Amino acid sequence: MIRNAQEILDNARKQAGNKTVAVAMANDASVLQAVVEAEQEGLIHAILVGDSAEMKEIADKDGFSLNGMELVDEKDPVQGCARAVKLAAEGKARFLMKGFVKTAVLLKALLANPGMKSRDVMSHVAVLSIPGRDKLLFFTDGGMIPKPDTAQKEAICRNMADLAKALEISPFRFGFLAPYADEITPEHEKICKKLTDLGTDFHPMSAVTAEYAFRELDGLVATSIEECNTITKGLTLHTSTVFSGLIMGSTVPICLVSRSDSAMNKKASLALGVLYAGGGEK
Repeated sequence: MIRNAQEILDNARKQAGNKTVAVAMANDASVLQAVVEAEQEGLIHAILVGDSAEMKEIADKDGFSLNGMELVDEKDPVQGCARAVKLAAEGKARFLMKGFVKTAVLLKALLANPGMKSRDVMSHVAVLSIPGRDKLLFFTDGGMIPKPDTAQKEAICRNMADLAKALEISPFRFGFLAPYADEITPEHEKICKKLTDLGTDFHPMSAVTAEYAFRELDGLVATSIEECNTITKGLTLHTSTVFSGLIMGSTVPICLVSRSDSAMNKKASLALGVLYAGGGEK
């Protein structure tokens, strides 16, 4: 059972086999430097798809080297995303990372490949390593679905459970965020009943307060994208919380980071991709 960001990184370093990430449009300074450092530390192997000349220019300007890195030259973002996805579809890469390109462009390239979507709903799952907690907190969805409906809520719970399994979190207790613990809705009660097929290691709750979740739970489901983002941004801005996360629901996870994320956050997200894509193989 992985309990914090350092253990995510340590377990990714021990991962055997193919740890390759295809970075779509890697000509972004913050992403490029994090990926290079992660490769040098043995976390990943990267294939950098994008404008090769611009990538080399960024490396020279910021004082790091691309020597030994695998580059695929492609200046067009649409084609760059398509080439990155093709690498994953062919098994040459085990997961994807978004670089200097809109998320929608990368997702469109992924969905254009038959068989790449494993679930009807794709969602972002954040994994937070919070000071003072002795375990990780999974939080969804702060990146894909603005206000999920009933079917989408069920799917994002299943996507979160998939990632929890990869990190060997057992038991995994999670719930729907509510202002009061007794504010139970028929919708969430119905979803929790349907989630019993996840198995005895998973324990969904139809209504939990943020206070209870932070104190006791492993996972939290927001009812809107704003709820999730407000809490995670507050934690990362005002504490030393390490934020990592993946877009789930496809046959390969997607590492989605922002320019404001610290180098540690970016590397933790890459390590998370390694652990999920590798299925925990050591």
